[in-house]
Amino acid sequence: MVEQGHDVDVDRTVAATGPEQVERPVRARTLADRLLDGAGGILAHDHQGVVRYMNATALALLPVVRVGELLGGALDPHHVEQPATDAASRATEFTVAGRRLRARRRALSDGWIAWYVDDVTEQHARLDNLLAERGRSRFLASASRRLGLSLHPGRTAKTVVELAAAELAHAVVIVWPAVTGGALEWAAGDRGSAVRSGRTDVTELPEPVVAALRGQESDAPLLVDDLDGAPWADSGPWPDAATVGAVVSLPGNGVPAGALVLLRNADALSAAVAPAVDTALVEEFAQRAGIAMAAAALYARQVRTAAVLRGSLLQPGLPQVPGLTLGAAYRPSDEGMLIGGDFYDVVRSSGANTTFLLGDVCGKGVDAAVSTGRLRQSVLALRRVEHDPVRLLEMLNATMIDASPPDRAPQFVTLVLGTATPLPDGGVRLVLAGGGHLPPLLVRGGRVEHVDIGGMLVGAVPDARFRACTVDLAPGESCVLYSDGVTEAHGGLDGRQVFGEERLAAVLAGCDVLPAPGIAERIAQHTDRWLSPGYHDDIAVLVLQAPIPVPRAAGRHLHSVHDLSAHPDPVAPEEIS
Repeated sequence: MVEQGHDVDVDRTVAATGPEQVERPVRARTLADRLLDGAGGILAHDHQGVVRYMNATALALLPVVRVGELLGGALDPHHVEQPATDAASRATEFTVAGRRLRARRRALSDGWIAWYVDDVTEQHARLDNLLAERGRSRFLASASRRLGLSLHPGRTAKTVVELAAAELAHAVVIVWPAVTGGALEWAAGDRGSAVRSGRTDVTELPEPVVAALRGQESDAPLLVDDLDGAPWADSGPWPDAATVGAVVSLPGNGVPAGALVLLRNADALSAAVAPAVDTALVEEFAQRAGIAMAAAALYARQVRTAAVLRGSLLQPGLPQVPGLTLGAAYRPSDEGMLIGGDFYDVVRSSGANTTFLLGDVCGKGVDAAVSTGRLRQSVLALRRVEHDPVRLLEMLNATMIDASPPDRAPQFVTLVLGTATPLPDGGVRLVLAGGGHLPPLLVRGGRVEHVDIGGMLVGAVPDARFRACTVDLAPGESCVLYSDGVTEAHGGLDGRQVFGEERLAAVLAGCDVLPAPGIAERIAQHTDRWLSPGYHDDIAVLVLQAPIPVPRAAGRHLHSVHDLSAHPDPVAPEEIS
Protein backbone atom coordinates (compact mmCIF):
# COMPACT_ATOMS: atom_id res chain seq x y z
CA MET A 1 0.00 0.00 0.00
CA VAL A 2 1.33 3.48 -0.92
CA GLU A 3 0.82 6.54 1.22
CA GLN A 4 -1.37 9.24 -0.28
CA GLY A 5 0.40 12.36 -1.54
CA HIS A 6 3.62 10.51 -2.47
CA ASP A 7 4.75 9.81 -5.98
CA VAL A 8 4.37 6.26 -7.07
CA ASP A 9 6.69 4.69 -9.64
CA VAL A 10 5.52 1.58 -11.38
CA ASP A 11 7.99 -1.05 -12.56
CA ARG A 12 6.92 -2.63 -15.75
CA THR A 13 7.90 -5.82 -17.48
CA VAL A 14 7.13 -7.19 -20.91
CA ALA A 15 5.35 -10.53 -21.35
CA ALA A 16 5.43 -12.28 -24.68
CA THR A 17 1.97 -13.70 -25.55
CA GLY A 18 2.17 -14.75 -29.10
CA PRO A 19 2.81 -12.15 -31.76
CA GLU A 20 1.93 -9.26 -29.47
CA GLN A 21 3.85 -7.99 -26.49
CA VAL A 22 1.92 -6.92 -23.46
CA GLU A 23 3.42 -4.48 -20.97
CA ARG A 24 2.19 -5.16 -17.47
CA PRO A 25 3.01 -3.61 -14.12
CA VAL A 26 4.94 -5.65 -11.59
CA ARG A 27 5.02 -3.62 -8.42
CA ALA A 28 4.68 0.00 -7.44
CA ARG A 29 7.92 1.65 -6.21
CA THR A 30 7.63 3.20 -2.82
CA LEU A 31 9.56 6.02 -1.26
CA ALA A 32 11.63 3.45 0.61
CA ASP A 33 12.60 1.92 -2.72
CA ARG A 34 13.84 5.22 -4.00
CA LEU A 35 15.78 5.88 -0.81
CA LEU A 36 17.49 2.49 -1.05
CA ASP A 37 18.60 3.20 -4.61
CA GLY A 38 21.43 5.35 -3.25
CA ALA A 39 22.58 2.85 -0.63
CA GLY A 40 24.56 0.53 -2.91
CA GLY A 41 23.30 -2.64 -4.52
CA ILE A 42 20.68 -4.53 -2.48
CA LEU A 43 19.22 -7.85 -3.51
CA ALA A 44 16.94 -10.20 -1.61
CA HIS A 45 15.81 -13.73 -2.40
CA ASP A 46 13.60 -16.22 -0.62
CA HIS A 47 14.51 -19.59 0.77
CA GLN A 48 14.12 -21.15 -2.68
CA GLY A 49 16.59 -18.74 -4.26
CA VAL A 50 14.01 -16.71 -6.17
CA VAL A 51 14.93 -13.05 -6.40
CA ARG A 52 12.23 -10.97 -4.73
CA TYR A 53 13.82 -7.54 -4.65
CA MET A 54 16.59 -5.53 -6.37
CA ASN A 55 17.17 -1.84 -6.06
CA ALA A 56 18.32 0.29 -8.98
CA THR A 57 22.01 -0.04 -8.08
CA ALA A 58 21.78 -3.82 -7.92
CA LEU A 59 20.02 -3.88 -11.30
CA ALA A 60 22.90 -1.84 -12.79
CA LEU A 61 25.62 -3.97 -11.18
CA LEU A 62 23.97 -7.33 -11.95
CA PRO A 63 22.38 -6.97 -15.39
CA VAL A 64 21.99 -10.75 -15.74
CA VAL A 65 19.85 -11.10 -12.61
CA ARG A 66 16.06 -10.67 -12.85
CA VAL A 67 13.42 -10.18 -10.18
CA GLY A 68 11.18 -13.22 -10.02
CA GLU A 69 13.85 -15.56 -11.37
CA LEU A 70 16.19 -17.93 -9.61
CA LEU A 71 19.41 -16.35 -8.44
CA GLY A 72 22.40 -17.90 -10.16
CA GLY A 73 26.07 -17.27 -10.64
CA ALA A 74 28.26 -16.20 -7.78
CA LEU A 75 25.31 -15.61 -5.44
CA ASP A 76 23.46 -18.88 -6.13
CA PRO A 77 22.57 -20.29 -2.70
CA HIS A 78 22.47 -23.84 -4.07
CA HIS A 79 25.52 -23.78 -6.36
CA VAL A 80 27.90 -21.35 -4.78
CA GLU A 81 30.66 -20.03 -7.03
CA GLN A 82 32.59 -18.05 -4.50
CA PRO A 83 36.28 -18.04 -5.25
CA ALA A 84 37.06 -16.13 -2.07
CA THR A 85 34.57 -16.21 0.79
CA ASP A 86 35.11 -14.73 4.21
CA ALA A 87 33.11 -16.92 6.58
CA ALA A 88 33.09 -14.27 9.27
CA SER A 89 31.59 -11.48 7.18
CA ARG A 90 29.80 -13.71 4.66
CA ALA A 91 31.42 -11.68 1.86
CA THR A 92 32.39 -12.87 -1.57
CA GLU A 93 34.00 -11.23 -4.59
CA PHE A 94 33.31 -11.94 -8.25
CA THR A 95 33.54 -10.28 -11.64
CA VAL A 96 30.59 -9.22 -13.79
CA ALA A 97 31.02 -7.46 -17.13
CA GLY A 98 34.60 -6.54 -16.30
CA ARG A 99 33.72 -5.00 -12.93
CA ARG A 100 34.88 -6.42 -9.62
CA LEU A 101 31.99 -6.76 -7.15
CA ARG A 102 31.88 -7.61 -3.47
CA ALA A 103 28.68 -9.05 -1.96
CA ARG A 104 27.93 -9.35 1.78
CA ARG A 105 25.32 -11.85 2.89
CA ARG A 106 22.77 -11.24 5.63
CA ALA A 107 20.10 -13.67 6.77
CA LEU A 108 16.51 -12.34 7.11
CA SER A 109 13.35 -13.81 8.59
CA ASP A 110 11.42 -16.63 6.92
CA GLY A 111 14.60 -17.95 5.32
CA TRP A 112 15.13 -14.90 3.13
CA ILE A 113 18.69 -13.76 2.34
CA ALA A 114 19.80 -10.22 1.61
CA TRP A 115 22.90 -9.41 -0.40
CA TYR A 116 24.59 -6.02 -0.23
CA VAL A 117 26.62 -5.59 -3.42
CA ASP A 118 29.36 -2.98 -3.86
CA ASP A 119 31.55 -2.14 -6.84
CA VAL A 120 35.14 -2.50 -5.63
CA THR A 121 36.81 -2.21 -9.04
CA GLU A 122 38.47 1.10 -8.23
CA GLN A 123 39.63 -0.17 -4.84
CA HIS A 124 41.25 -3.15 -6.50
CA ALA A 125 42.83 -0.92 -9.11
CA ARG A 126 44.31 1.32 -6.42
CA LEU A 127 45.52 -1.70 -4.48
CA ASP A 128 47.04 -3.25 -7.60
CA ASN A 129 48.76 0.02 -8.41
CA LEU A 130 50.09 0.25 -4.86
CA LEU A 131 51.37 -3.32 -4.94
CA ALA A 132 52.87 -2.76 -8.37
CA GLU A 133 54.60 0.39 -7.16
CA ARG A 134 55.93 -1.47 -4.15
CA GLY A 135 57.18 -4.21 -6.46
CA ARG A 136 58.86 -1.66 -8.72
CA SER A 137 60.45 0.07 -5.74
CA ARG A 138 61.64 -3.25 -4.34
CA PHE A 139 63.08 -4.26 -7.71
CA LEU A 140 64.83 -0.92 -8.24
CA ALA A 141 66.23 -0.96 -4.69
CA SER A 142 67.55 -4.48 -5.21
CA ALA A 143 68.96 -3.47 -8.59
CA SER A 144 70.77 -0.45 -7.13
CA ARG A 145 72.20 -2.58 -4.35
CA ARG A 146 73.44 -5.34 -6.65
CA LEU A 147 74.73 -2.98 -9.32
CA GLY A 148 76.81 -1.18 -6.72
CA LEU A 149 78.63 -4.32 -5.56
CA SER A 150 81.19 -4.38 -8.38
CA LEU A 151 83.22 -1.93 -10.42
CA HIS A 152 84.22 -4.54 -12.99
CA PRO A 153 82.45 -3.90 -16.34
CA GLY A 154 81.97 -7.59 -17.12
CA ARG A 155 80.52 -8.47 -13.72
CA THR A 156 78.32 -5.37 -13.75
CA ALA A 157 76.98 -6.30 -17.21
CA LYS A 158 76.24 -9.83 -15.98
CA THR A 159 74.25 -8.37 -13.09
CA VAL A 160 72.30 -6.15 -15.50
CA VAL A 161 71.36 -9.18 -17.60
CA GLU A 162 70.32 -11.26 -14.58
CA LEU A 163 68.17 -8.48 -13.12
CA ALA A 164 66.46 -7.61 -16.40
CA ALA A 165 65.84 -11.25 -17.34
CA ALA A 166 64.18 -11.90 -13.98
CA GLU A 167 61.83 -8.90 -14.09
CA LEU A 168 61.62 -7.13 -17.44
CA ALA A 169 62.08 -9.60 -20.28
CA HIS A 170 62.51 -13.22 -21.27
CA ALA A 171 65.85 -12.60 -22.96
CA VAL A 172 68.32 -9.75 -22.43
CA VAL A 173 71.44 -8.53 -24.21
CA ILE A 174 73.73 -5.71 -23.13
CA VAL A 175 76.44 -4.27 -25.38
CA TRP A 176 79.05 -1.81 -24.14
CA PRO A 177 82.39 -0.35 -25.34
CA ALA A 178 85.45 -2.28 -24.25
CA VAL A 179 87.99 -0.46 -22.10
CA THR A 180 90.79 -1.05 -24.61
CA GLY A 181 91.16 -1.87 -28.27
CA GLY A 182 88.11 0.00 -29.59
CA ALA A 183 86.06 -3.20 -29.64
CA LEU A 184 82.67 -3.88 -28.10
CA GLU A 185 81.75 -6.44 -25.47
CA TRP A 186 78.38 -8.11 -24.99
CA ALA A 187 76.62 -10.27 -22.42
CA ALA A 188 73.39 -12.17 -23.09
CA GLY A 189 71.08 -14.44 -21.15
CA ASP A 190 67.50 -15.48 -20.63
CA ARG A 191 65.46 -16.82 -17.76
CA GLY A 192 66.93 -19.99 -16.35
CA SER A 193 70.22 -19.99 -18.29
CA ALA A 194 73.72 -18.80 -17.56
CA VAL A 195 74.91 -15.45 -18.87
CA ARG A 196 77.11 -15.70 -21.96
CA SER A 197 79.60 -13.05 -23.07
CA GLY A 198 81.97 -12.20 -25.88
CA ARG A 199 83.64 -9.47 -27.91
CA THR A 200 82.55 -8.11 -31.24
CA ASP A 201 82.92 -5.22 -33.65
CA VAL A 202 80.41 -2.51 -34.44
CA THR A 203 80.16 -3.79 -38.01
CA GLU A 204 78.70 -7.09 -36.72
CA LEU A 205 75.89 -5.49 -34.72
CA PRO A 206 72.30 -4.97 -35.93
CA GLU A 207 71.41 -1.40 -36.84
CA PRO A 208 68.98 -0.85 -33.90
CA VAL A 209 71.77 -1.72 -31.44
CA VAL A 210 74.28 0.52 -33.22
CA ALA A 211 71.78 3.39 -33.08
CA ALA A 212 71.25 2.85 -29.35
CA LEU A 213 75.01 2.91 -28.77
CA ARG A 214 74.99 6.34 -30.42
CA GLY A 215 72.19 7.51 -28.13
CA GLN A 216 69.47 7.24 -30.78
CA GLU A 217 66.26 5.45 -29.75
CA SER A 218 63.23 4.42 -31.77
CA ASP A 219 59.62 4.01 -30.63
CA ALA A 220 59.02 1.27 -33.22
CA PRO A 221 58.74 -2.24 -31.76
CA LEU A 222 61.76 -4.45 -32.16
CA LEU A 223 61.22 -7.82 -33.86
CA VAL A 224 63.52 -10.78 -33.52
CA ASP A 225 64.17 -10.60 -37.27
CA ASP A 226 65.85 -7.25 -36.67
CA LEU A 227 68.56 -9.08 -34.70
CA ASP A 228 69.42 -11.65 -37.35
CA GLY A 229 73.15 -12.18 -37.57
CA ALA A 230 73.86 -10.78 -34.11
CA PRO A 231 77.05 -12.19 -32.57
CA TRP A 232 75.19 -13.55 -29.54
CA ALA A 233 72.57 -15.42 -31.58
CA ASP A 234 74.71 -18.57 -31.94
CA SER A 235 76.32 -18.47 -28.51
CA GLY A 236 73.73 -20.54 -26.69
CA PRO A 237 70.03 -21.18 -26.07
CA TRP A 238 67.73 -18.39 -27.17
CA PRO A 239 63.92 -18.02 -27.23
CA ASP A 240 62.85 -19.64 -30.48
CA ALA A 241 59.26 -18.32 -30.46
CA ALA A 242 58.30 -15.06 -32.14
CA THR A 243 59.62 -12.32 -29.91
CA VAL A 244 59.17 -8.60 -29.67
CA GLY A 245 61.01 -6.10 -27.57
CA ALA A 246 62.97 -2.90 -27.50
CA VAL A 247 66.50 -1.51 -27.57
CA VAL A 248 67.25 0.99 -24.82
CA SER A 249 70.25 3.30 -24.74
CA LEU A 250 71.99 3.29 -21.36
CA PRO A 251 72.91 6.84 -20.29
CA GLY A 252 76.51 7.41 -19.25
CA ASN A 253 78.94 10.24 -18.58
CA GLY A 254 78.07 12.41 -21.55
CA VAL A 255 78.02 9.45 -23.95
CA PRO A 256 75.91 6.28 -23.82
CA ALA A 257 77.36 3.62 -21.56
CA GLY A 258 75.88 0.84 -23.70
CA ALA A 259 72.74 -0.57 -25.24
CA LEU A 260 70.20 -2.86 -23.56
CA VAL A 261 68.10 -5.24 -25.67
CA LEU A 262 64.91 -6.60 -24.07
CA LEU A 263 63.03 -9.43 -25.81
CA ARG A 264 59.76 -10.98 -24.68
CA ASN A 265 57.80 -13.95 -25.94
CA ALA A 266 54.93 -12.58 -28.03
CA ASP A 267 52.66 -15.50 -27.06
CA ALA A 268 53.12 -14.80 -23.37
CA LEU A 269 52.50 -11.07 -23.48
CA SER A 270 48.75 -11.58 -23.06
CA ALA A 271 49.12 -14.06 -20.20
CA ALA A 272 48.50 -12.95 -16.67
CA VAL A 273 51.91 -14.18 -15.61
CA ALA A 274 53.66 -11.98 -18.16
CA PRO A 275 52.08 -8.53 -18.24
CA ALA A 276 53.18 -5.90 -20.68
CA VAL A 277 56.49 -4.19 -20.13
CA ASP A 278 56.35 -1.29 -17.70
CA THR A 279 57.92 1.48 -19.76
CA ALA A 280 58.59 3.70 -16.75
CA LEU A 281 60.23 0.80 -14.91
CA VAL A 282 62.43 0.00 -17.91
CA GLU A 283 63.54 3.62 -18.19
CA GLU A 284 64.31 3.83 -14.48
CA PHE A 285 66.25 0.56 -14.58
CA ALA A 286 68.14 1.75 -17.66
CA GLN A 287 69.17 4.89 -15.76
CA ARG A 288 70.56 2.81 -12.90
CA ALA A 289 72.22 0.30 -15.21
CA GLY A 290 73.79 3.08 -17.27
CA ILE A 291 75.20 4.80 -14.20
CA ALA A 292 76.64 1.51 -12.94
CA MET A 293 78.17 0.62 -16.31
CA ALA A 294 79.63 4.12 -16.72
CA ALA A 295 81.15 3.98 -13.23
CA ALA A 296 82.60 0.52 -13.89
CA ALA A 297 84.05 1.64 -17.23
CA LEU A 298 85.58 4.76 -15.67
CA TYR A 299 87.10 2.73 -12.86
CA ALA A 300 88.46 0.14 -15.31
CA ARG A 301 90.10 2.87 -17.39
CA GLN A 302 91.60 4.42 -14.28
CA VAL A 303 92.88 1.05 -13.10
CA ARG A 304 94.46 0.37 -16.47
CA THR A 305 96.03 3.82 -16.59
CA ALA A 306 97.35 3.39 -13.05
CA ALA A 307 98.70 -0.07 -13.92
CA VAL A 308 100.55 1.27 -16.97
CA LEU A 309 101.98 4.19 -15.03
CA ARG A 310 102.79 2.01 -12.03
CA GLY A 311 104.59 -0.44 -14.29
CA SER A 312 106.98 2.34 -15.26
CA LEU A 313 107.46 3.27 -11.59
CA LEU A 314 108.02 -0.21 -10.15
CA GLN A 315 111.46 -1.10 -8.97
CA PRO A 316 113.33 -2.60 -11.92
CA GLY A 317 114.67 -6.12 -11.99
CA LEU A 318 118.33 -6.63 -11.29
CA PRO A 319 120.57 -7.41 -14.26
CA GLN A 320 123.04 -10.27 -14.49
CA VAL A 321 126.52 -8.77 -14.15
CA PRO A 322 129.61 -10.99 -14.52
CA GLY A 323 131.86 -10.76 -11.48
CA LEU A 324 129.18 -9.11 -9.33
CA THR A 325 126.33 -10.57 -7.27
CA LEU A 326 123.31 -8.37 -6.64
CA GLY A 327 120.38 -8.60 -4.22
CA ALA A 328 117.52 -6.25 -3.38
CA ALA A 329 114.40 -6.02 -1.22
CA TYR A 330 111.59 -3.49 -1.35
CA ARG A 331 108.59 -2.86 0.92
CA PRO A 332 106.45 0.21 0.06
CA SER A 333 104.57 1.92 2.86
CA ASP A 334 101.33 1.33 0.92
CA GLU A 335 101.39 -2.37 0.09
CA GLY A 336 98.42 -2.00 -2.26
CA MET A 337 100.13 0.60 -4.46
CA LEU A 338 103.43 -1.35 -4.77
CA ILE A 339 105.25 1.94 -5.30
CA GLY A 340 106.73 4.56 -3.01
CA GLY A 341 109.40 7.20 -2.51
CA ASP A 342 112.36 4.84 -1.93
CA PHE A 343 114.07 3.45 -5.01
CA TYR A 344 117.08 1.63 -6.34
CA ASP A 345 118.48 0.85 -9.77
CA VAL A 346 121.39 -0.99 -11.31
CA VAL A 347 122.44 -0.19 -14.89
CA ARG A 348 124.94 -2.36 -16.67
CA SER A 349 127.08 -0.48 -19.18
CA SER A 350 128.86 -1.74 -22.25
CA GLY A 351 132.23 -1.39 -20.48
CA ALA A 352 133.46 -2.88 -17.24
CA ASN A 353 131.68 -0.43 -14.97
CA THR A 354 128.16 -0.94 -13.61
CA THR A 355 126.25 2.08 -12.26
CA PHE A 356 124.04 1.63 -9.19
CA LEU A 357 122.04 3.94 -6.97
CA LEU A 358 119.70 3.86 -3.98
CA GLY A 359 117.80 6.85 -2.64
CA ASP A 360 114.83 8.30 -0.85
CA VAL A 361 112.71 11.07 -2.36
CA CYS A 362 111.13 13.66 -0.08
CA GLY A 363 107.45 12.71 0.16
CA LYS A 364 105.28 9.60 0.21
CA GLY A 365 102.96 7.66 -2.03
CA VAL A 366 102.23 8.29 -5.70
CA ASP A 367 103.74 11.78 -5.88
CA ALA A 368 107.04 10.51 -4.50
CA ALA A 369 106.94 7.49 -6.82
CA VAL A 370 106.53 9.77 -9.84
CA SER A 371 109.55 11.75 -8.68
CA THR A 372 111.59 8.56 -8.36
CA GLY A 373 110.66 7.62 -11.93
CA ARG A 374 111.81 11.00 -13.24
CA LEU A 375 115.00 10.80 -11.20
CA ARG A 376 115.91 7.34 -12.48
CA GLN A 377 115.32 8.47 -16.06
CA SER A 378 117.49 11.52 -15.45
CA VAL A 379 120.35 9.36 -14.17
CA LEU A 380 120.03 7.06 -17.20
CA ALA A 381 120.27 10.05 -19.50
CA LEU A 382 123.13 11.80 -17.66
CA ARG A 383 125.32 8.70 -17.41
CA ARG A 384 125.59 8.70 -21.20
CA VAL A 385 127.69 11.84 -20.98
CA GLU A 386 129.28 11.37 -17.56
CA HIS A 387 130.38 8.28 -15.62
CA ASP A 388 132.08 9.86 -12.58
CA PRO A 389 129.68 9.49 -9.59
CA VAL A 390 130.44 12.95 -8.14
CA ARG A 391 129.94 14.69 -11.47
CA LEU A 392 126.74 12.72 -11.98
CA LEU A 393 125.40 13.97 -8.64
CA GLU A 394 126.33 17.53 -9.50
CA MET A 395 124.57 17.34 -12.87
CA LEU A 396 121.55 15.67 -11.28
CA ASN A 397 121.39 18.38 -8.61
CA ALA A 398 121.40 21.10 -11.27
CA THR A 399 118.74 19.27 -13.30
CA MET A 400 116.42 18.96 -10.30
CA ILE A 401 116.88 22.62 -9.36
CA ASP A 402 116.08 23.74 -12.92
CA ALA A 403 113.00 21.50 -13.08
CA SER A 404 111.49 22.78 -9.81
CA PRO A 405 108.42 25.03 -10.32
CA PRO A 406 109.10 28.62 -9.22
CA ASP A 407 106.09 28.67 -6.91
CA ARG A 408 107.04 25.48 -5.07
CA ALA A 409 109.90 24.50 -2.82
CA PRO A 410 112.52 22.23 -4.41
CA GLN A 411 111.89 18.51 -3.97
CA PHE A 412 115.13 17.03 -2.72
CA VAL A 413 116.38 13.48 -2.52
CA THR A 414 118.97 11.61 -0.48
CA LEU A 415 121.05 9.36 -2.67
CA VAL A 416 124.01 6.99 -2.87
CA LEU A 417 125.33 6.65 -6.41
CA GLY A 418 128.33 4.66 -7.49
CA THR A 419 130.06 2.38 -9.93
CA ALA A 420 131.15 -1.24 -9.54
CA THR A 421 134.08 -2.77 -11.40
CA PRO A 422 135.01 -6.48 -11.12
CA LEU A 423 138.69 -7.14 -10.30
CA PRO A 424 140.88 -9.92 -11.66
CA ASP A 425 141.24 -11.62 -8.25
CA GLY A 426 137.44 -12.04 -7.96
CA GLY A 427 136.90 -8.92 -5.90
CA VAL A 428 134.93 -5.80 -6.80
CA ARG A 429 135.98 -2.14 -6.69
CA LEU A 430 133.24 0.29 -5.68
CA VAL A 431 133.31 4.06 -6.13
CA LEU A 432 130.64 5.50 -3.82
CA ALA A 433 129.34 9.09 -3.94
CA GLY A 434 126.94 10.33 -1.27
CA GLY A 435 124.14 12.85 -1.47
CA GLY A 436 123.03 13.21 2.15
CA HIS A 437 122.08 9.53 2.49
CA LEU A 438 122.73 7.01 5.25
CA PRO A 439 126.28 5.53 5.14
CA PRO A 440 126.66 2.19 3.37
CA LEU A 441 127.66 -0.84 5.45
CA LEU A 442 130.40 -3.31 4.55
CA VAL A 443 130.11 -6.95 5.59
CA ARG A 444 133.65 -8.31 5.90
CA GLY A 445 133.81 -11.73 7.47
CA GLY A 446 132.10 -11.39 10.82
CA ARG A 447 132.59 -7.63 10.96
CA VAL A 448 130.33 -4.76 9.85
CA GLU A 449 131.98 -1.46 8.87
CA HIS A 450 130.51 1.95 8.05
CA VAL A 451 131.55 3.87 4.94
CA ASP A 452 131.36 7.59 5.66
CA ILE A 453 130.78 9.29 2.32
CA GLY A 454 128.86 12.40 3.49
CA GLY A 455 127.59 14.80 0.84
CA MET A 456 124.64 17.22 0.77
CA LEU A 457 121.03 16.68 -0.24
CA VAL A 458 120.47 16.42 -3.98
CA GLY A 459 118.09 19.05 -5.41
CA ALA A 460 117.95 21.21 -2.27
CA VAL A 461 120.45 24.00 -3.04
CA PRO A 462 122.19 25.02 -6.27
CA ASP A 463 125.78 24.74 -5.04
CA ALA A 464 125.59 21.41 -3.23
CA ARG A 465 128.89 19.68 -2.43
CA PHE A 466 129.44 15.96 -2.94
CA ARG A 467 132.37 13.64 -2.44
CA ALA A 468 133.25 10.05 -3.16
CA CYS A 469 135.36 7.24 -1.75
CA THR A 470 136.68 3.97 -3.15
CA VAL A 471 136.11 0.60 -1.49
CA ASP A 472 137.52 -2.76 -2.58
CA LEU A 473 135.49 -5.86 -1.77
CA ALA A 474 137.29 -9.16 -1.44
CA PRO A 475 135.50 -12.29 -2.68
CA GLY A 476 132.49 -12.94 -0.45
CA GLU A 477 132.39 -9.41 1.00
CA SER A 478 129.31 -7.24 0.55
CA CYS A 479 128.27 -3.58 0.51
CA VAL A 480 124.78 -2.90 1.84
CA LEU A 481 122.80 0.20 0.83
CA TYR A 482 119.53 0.86 2.71
CA SER A 483 116.92 3.56 3.26
CA ASP A 484 115.81 5.12 6.53
CA GLY A 485 112.71 2.90 6.44
CA VAL A 486 115.01 0.21 7.93
CA THR A 487 116.80 2.10 10.68
CA GLU A 488 113.79 4.28 11.61
CA ALA A 489 111.27 1.43 11.71
CA HIS A 490 109.23 1.76 14.92
CA GLY A 491 108.43 -1.31 16.97
CA GLY A 492 109.66 -3.19 19.99
CA LEU A 493 107.69 -3.80 23.18
CA ASP A 494 105.99 -0.41 23.25
CA GLY A 495 105.94 0.16 19.49
CA ARG A 496 108.02 3.34 19.84
CA GLN A 497 111.56 2.04 19.67
CA VAL A 498 113.47 2.46 16.41
CA PHE A 499 115.27 -0.43 14.76
CA GLY A 500 118.48 1.61 14.58
CA GLU A 501 121.90 1.04 13.05
CA GLU A 502 123.10 -1.14 15.92
CA ARG A 503 120.36 -3.70 15.41
CA LEU A 504 120.99 -3.57 11.65
CA ALA A 505 124.67 -4.27 12.24
CA ALA A 506 123.77 -7.17 14.52
CA VAL A 507 121.54 -8.62 11.79
CA LEU A 508 124.40 -8.34 9.26
CA ALA A 509 126.96 -9.96 11.53
CA GLY A 510 127.68 -13.41 10.17
CA CYS A 511 125.92 -12.71 6.84
CA ASP A 512 129.18 -13.22 4.96
CA VAL A 513 128.07 -16.80 4.29
CA LEU A 514 124.87 -15.64 2.59
CA PRO A 515 124.58 -14.56 -1.05
CA ALA A 516 123.50 -11.00 -1.80
CA PRO A 517 119.76 -11.82 -2.30
CA GLY A 518 119.74 -13.64 1.04
CA ILE A 519 121.30 -10.68 2.85
CA ALA A 520 118.74 -8.24 1.39
CA GLU A 521 115.80 -10.47 2.29
CA ARG A 522 117.18 -11.10 5.79
CA ILE A 523 117.22 -7.34 6.45
CA ALA A 524 113.67 -6.93 5.14
CA GLN A 525 112.35 -9.84 7.22
CA HIS A 526 113.93 -8.61 10.45
CA THR A 527 112.54 -5.14 9.79
CA ASP A 528 109.06 -6.55 9.12
CA ARG A 529 109.11 -8.49 12.39
CA TRP A 530 110.26 -5.41 14.28
CA LEU A 531 107.57 -3.11 12.89
CA SER A 532 104.50 -2.50 15.03
CA PRO A 533 101.10 -2.73 13.28
CA GLY A 534 100.10 0.34 11.34
CA TYR A 535 101.81 2.77 9.02
CA HIS A 536 105.53 2.44 8.23
CA ASP A 537 107.96 4.14 5.90
CA ASP A 538 109.15 2.73 2.58
CA ILE A 539 111.92 0.15 2.90
CA ALA A 540 114.58 -0.33 0.23
CA VAL A 541 117.74 -2.47 0.40
CA LEU A 542 120.41 -3.03 -2.27
CA VAL A 543 123.35 -5.40 -1.74
CA LEU A 544 126.45 -5.56 -3.97
CA GLN A 545 128.69 -8.53 -3.36
CA ALA A 546 131.91 -9.89 -4.74
CA PRO A 547 130.98 -13.47 -5.67
CA ILE A 548 131.49 -16.00 -2.89
CA PRO A 549 134.22 -18.41 -3.97
CA VAL A 550 133.11 -22.01 -4.34
CA PRO A 551 135.66 -24.29 -2.59
CA ARG A 552 136.77 -27.38 -4.46
CA ALA A 553 137.47 -30.46 -2.35
CA ALA A 554 140.97 -31.85 -2.93
CA GLY A 555 141.41 -35.40 -4.20
CA ARG A 556 137.84 -35.85 -5.32
CA HIS A 557 136.59 -35.98 -8.87
CA LEU A 558 133.59 -37.24 -10.80
CA HIS A 559 133.57 -40.65 -12.49
CA SER A 560 131.51 -41.56 -15.50
CA VAL A 561 128.74 -44.09 -14.91
CA HIS A 562 128.77 -47.21 -17.03
CA ASP A 563 125.78 -47.74 -19.27
CA LEU A 564 123.93 -50.48 -17.42
CA SER A 565 121.63 -51.01 -20.37
CA ALA A 566 124.54 -52.74 -22.12
CA HIS A 567 124.23 -55.66 -19.72
CA PRO A 568 121.67 -58.22 -20.81
CA ASP A 569 120.87 -59.16 -17.23
CA PRO A 570 120.04 -56.77 -14.40
CA VAL A 571 122.81 -56.27 -11.86
CA ALA A 572 122.02 -56.51 -8.18
CA PRO A 573 122.75 -53.36 -6.14
CA GLU A 574 125.31 -55.13 -3.95
CA GLU A 575 127.29 -56.15 -7.03
CA ILE A 576 127.99 -52.54 -8.02
CA SER A 577 131.17 -51.25 -6.42
